[in-house]
Amino acid sequence: MIVVNAKFYIADDKKEQFRGEIEALITSSKKEEGCLDYSLYESVSNQNEFVMIENWETKASIDQHNSNPLLKAFAQNLANYSLKQPVLHIMEIKE
Repeated sequence: MIVVNAKFYIADDKKEQFRGEIEALITSSKKEEGCLDYSLYESVSNQNEFVMIENWETKASIDQHNSNPLLKAFAQNLANYSLKQPVLHIMEIKE
């Protein structure tokens, strides 16, 4: 399994725009082949920080996900509501 953690730092006045766009991405991504989980969490201590946790069956599943038009649009628009660059961690878990 491949686990992807993406941390986002969102401007306070752009949170609703961020949430609206990312909710559509989450809904779409959960339907993709190989997606085991795709969930967004908001920090309770830092209101402008969010973490997306993705679980994928294989690297090929992620490669296919990277062609999702909603993901591409999200990546292009992220700078419009981010305070700084997201932090991305990718891990492989061998079972």
